[in-house]
Amino acid sequence: GTGVFIDKRGYFATNFHVVENAREVEIEFYRNGQLQIHKAELVKEDKKNDLAILKISDEDFEIFDAIPYNYSTNVADVGEEVFALGYPMALTLMGKDIKFTDGKVSSRTGFDGDIANYQTTTPLQPGNSGGPLFDYNGNLIGINTSHLTPDVADNVSYSIKSSYLKNLVDVLPVNILLPDNKKLVDLKLTEKIKILSDYVVLIKIK
Repeated sequence: GTGVFIDKRGYFATNFHVVENAREVEIEFYRNGQLQIHKAELVKEDKKNDLAILKISDEDFEIFDAIPYNYSTNVADVGEEVFALGYPMALTLMGKDIKFTDGKVSSRTGFDGDIANYQTTTPLQPGNSGGPLFDYNGNLIGINTSHLTPDVADNVSYSIKSSYLKNLVDVLPVNILLPDNKKLVDLKLTEKIKILSDYVVLIKIK
């Protein structure tokens, strides 16, 4: 699966179904061009909304100076351009390089009218689960969770709205400082992707 950092001390979000049956969780990500591998532990889960928050548990992890994106709980409009970053099929077909896919918000509700989700045209595959959905200003607006297979419908993916992740953050036993950084707004998309990729993690479970 995939995760995204939400606090400079090593807290990151993903889907609950990614880590549900894990005995051990290990993550990989790049930092200043160097591959980082760390153990992580579950902090809190929201089974109903398929969300989980974990934290790097290795003592040698150095906290980030800052998380470079903005966390937005505003509801995106239909037609808004969005993109996903993640690690689809990273351990099988597609390799461990981070993957970018883009699309638009199709609906402000998800499967069967679920108000916790967006429906988008952003292609998602197994392994994208738990990864971030950004708008083109670099705002985190959702956590990618699932898609319909082409035999059911084409170009239908679902992402949990960031406001529901915020609800989970608010009941943590620690104070999470959600990112509030607008530095990406004026950058080209390619530059946004380069910066954001360092804060998206590949999750491996045992």
